[in-house]
Amino acid sequence: MNPNNETCVQRVLFLFYFEKKVWLPGEKPPLRDIIKVKNVQPEAVRYFAKFMHTRLNRISEMMEILLQVHDNWAVTGWKDHILMETESFDFNDAIHALANEGFHEDEFVLKVEYTRKWGVL
Repeated sequence: MNPNNETCVQRVLFLFYFEKKVWLPGEKPPLRDIIKVKNVQPEAVRYFAKFMHTRLNRISEMMEILLQVHDNWAVTGWKDHILMETESFDFNDAIHALANEGFHEDEFVLKVEYTRKWGVL
């Protein structure tokens, strides 16, 4: 989006969910063997712990990258995700910064909202 645009404001929202919402074929959801399961095994808990450790590290790395390329983010923690949002940075630049560091689009949810400066688009 053109930063000199006088008619619209672009609001960029990155949502980093602690657990993926959609699993690819062959991937094993870590809570499948824990939630609503009788006789939960220690291996299932270890697998969940390993998954969460890896996932939270990936989220923190993505957050660091976005905070390095732009310093005007509002960052909010929720029970199942971290939300980063800004109105002063183009989403294409943010995606490019993450892709350059090896992150893929299935690791985050990106929402872009456009608002007219004199009303909703």
